[in-house]
Amino acid sequence: MLTEIHCEKFKTKTIKFHPGLNVVLGDHAATNSIGKSNLLMVLDFAFGGDSFLQHNSDVPKVLGHHDYHFRFKFEAKDVHFVRNTDTPDLVHQLGAGSKEETPISIEDYRAFLKSAYSLDDVKLTFRAITSLFSRIWGKDNLDVKQPLHSHIKETSANRIDSLIKLYKEYDDIDALSDSVKALAEKKKTVTSAYKQNLIPKSTKREYKDSLESLSEIDTEIKEIKNNLAKYAVSIGEIVNRRVFELKETRDALIGERDKASINLSRVTRDLNKNNYIKSKAFKNLEKFFPESDLDRFGEIEHFHSKIASILRDELKASEKELTTTLYELEGALDTVDLEIRETLGKIDQPTVIVDRVHDLAVRRSNAMRKIDYFETEKEVTENLRDDKLRLAEVRNSISAHISNIINNKIRKLVDVVYDEHRTSPKLEISNNNYSFSAVEDTGTGKAYSNLVLLDLAILQTTALPFVIHDSVLFKNIENEAVAHLIELYVSFNRQTFIAIDEIHKYGTKAETILKEHKVIELSNENQLYIEDWRG
Repeated sequence: MLTEIHCEKFKTKTIKFHPGLNVVLGDHAATNSIGKSNLLMVLDFAFGGDSFLQHNSDVPKVLGHHDYHFRFKFEAKDVHFVRNTDTPDLVHQLGAGSKEETPISIEDYRAFLKSAYSLDDVKLTFRAITSLFSRIWGKDNLDVKQPLHSHIKETSANRIDSLIKLYKEYDDIDALSDSVKALAEKKKTVTSAYKQNLIPKSTKREYKDSLESLSEIDTEIKEIKNNLAKYAVSIGEIVNRRVFELKETRDALIGERDKASINLSRVTRDLNKNNYIKSKAFKNLEKFFPESDLDRFGEIEHFHSKIASILRDELKASEKELTTTLYELEGALDTVDLEIRETLGKIDQPTVIVDRVHDLAVRRSNAMRKIDYFETEKEVTENLRDDKLRLAEVRNSISAHISNIINNKIRKLVDVVYDEHRTSPKLEISNNNYSFSAVEDTGTGKAYSNLVLLDLAILQTTALPFVIHDSVLFKNIENEAVAHLIELYVSFNRQTFIAIDEIHKYGTKAETILKEHKVIELSNENQLYIEDWRG
């Protein structure tokens, strides 16, 4: 625990702390800017925080950079550290007699505190564990509507995860999260390979075709193995089988070629026709029908000419496309014919068996690749979906369990602070969001009281080493409730640090407790620092 803070810039150079409640007392007039919040910020600084220099930058500006000495006691062992405002990322550990200094980084200092407070099994950094519960004016964690947020930019999902880790219930979530991340990365890799054409992507139909092809290939390979001696004598059987396959391909190509040839002939014939009526034909009409409107006939001729021009362009495009198709089909036919001739020429050559097996092996390899990639993508997609659903279920189940623990403890604390008829606030967690409030009581005072109760409930049900509560939390809470809260603070063995003023209004019992547990009393005449720079 923290036992002492020493600073030469303090009026009271050394402030000592003890187990349980530690009180920074203000005066009866609730005078501001006397150092109550500053001292709590220094406490946060002692616990490895950075908010002191961020929010209270006026302190080193006025006083100059200076040292803060922190003493802790862990299992009867005293340790002594120094942190300077000019080099806050470096902490010095002092040995016996406060002479030898060992510099360590702020990260190592925080790691030491985490270990010293027996928090190694909590999957959070020391600051992630403690910062939220150091609620001091100037920090971002005083929002009563988002009491789990240390900073306004944090996501609710991250804050819920931090709470689960604080309760040491994150192992199952961690394992599933790692699985989801690994599967998501694997799916991303497969998808990227498809997009770059590094691996073939198959549809369900192509996948089934590959399975059928694989079965046929395996059957033929097995047949060759079982009848190798027979094939060595009768190579013609293998050749005939391949020729039959090639002839089937040839017939299909001829069918496509004939169809394309017929279509090309029709297009060529249409291009050679010219059926629209020309103007010179109208002259003969004038002989028999002198009253005819030849200009109107001319307009009709112009319209027909335009239509014919459009159709002619389309026919030319079709002619070009069909000519290209015919050329390609003829080339494919030539290739098939050549392979047929070569295959027939191998009837007396034993290498045909080797060639056939090689061809089957290549086809089998291609089919297997398509099958494997399809099945891999399918398996990854299904596993990723299942693990995401499982992760959500486990996370919601654990969140519900933790919220029940907290809500049950708050219920008991409410009975102490108020009475059994007062509505208890509830922490409700749903997926990646949470809420904390009492539906029937939304007043400001009750909201801050709920915030204090939440922290104390978590302090009682986790390994959280301390809480720090500033006087701003108590300002709007009804006096009787604050008096009961004081009794709660003093009941804890772990350290709690609070700043509070106007203590006379909380009753004799509360006032007595606060005075007994004060570590310093500040006032307009007895401020924290040796200089007063209030305007």
